Amino acid sequence: MSVYYTLIPALPALPVQLEQLKELPISILQLERRLGMLPEEDRDLLVRALRLFQRERSGDEAFSDRDEVLHWEQELASIPYKSLRAVLAENLEWRSVIAAQRYRLAGQQEGSSFEGYGKHVWMIRRDWQQPDFGLGRQYPWLVESLSQLKQGQGVELEQQILARLWRKLRMLEQSHPFSLIAVAAYRLRWSIAEYRLRWQAKAAQQNFSQLVDRALSGATQDDGMDPVRIDPVTEADR
Repeated sequence: MSVYYTLIPALPALPVQLEQLKELPISILQLERRLGMLPEEDRDLLVRALRLFQRERSGDEAFSDRDEVLHWEQELASIPYKSLRAVLAENLEWRSVIAAQRYRLAGQQEGSSFEGYGKHVWMIRRDWQQPDFGLGRQYPWLVESLSQLKQGQGVELEQQILARLWRKLRMLEQSHPFSLIAVAAYRLRWSIAEYRLRWQAKAAQQNFSQLVDRALSGATQDDGMDPVRIDPVTEADR
């Protein structure tokens, strides 16, 4: 237990709301160095939890959907803490429902062959033609998520899911102070923060490139001359 009283104060705070995130308070190298003070068994559990959270697996990447679900079930069974396991399971359930929406929008006509995680999969298969799979009470956001997917707003949907997970993980962290559960919740929140910032940087670069392309295209049409190529990083003429 004493290791957690040393480790947790050494982990700089992440913001209360994901929307407040401006930068990572600690680099991955610094974070992993500090997590290195944990016993090997605890570090292994963090790796499994992170792999489940990010839905990653090592080995055969040609697994079927069913094989992947079985893999998730086996990994979850290896998490000994019920509260942490519940958040990881809920994430997989949310992802499964959204995956079902994507499959249906892609043209899958019936749900009997759908493979997903969670206790509601049988309802998804049975009520495949209903917009919310009959799960509107359990997941009131399903109507909105379907609308977002239809409008190509997958990024916005992803950000909303991450914000919900962020809140749940912070509650988990706060309710289990100075414990491995708190460290795991912090590590998972850090992974969300890193993903969000990386996505924002990529989106900003793409947006900037599009603005430059449009500006240069307009200049070409105005003067009939070949456009000057600008390096988007150095802003130097080429």
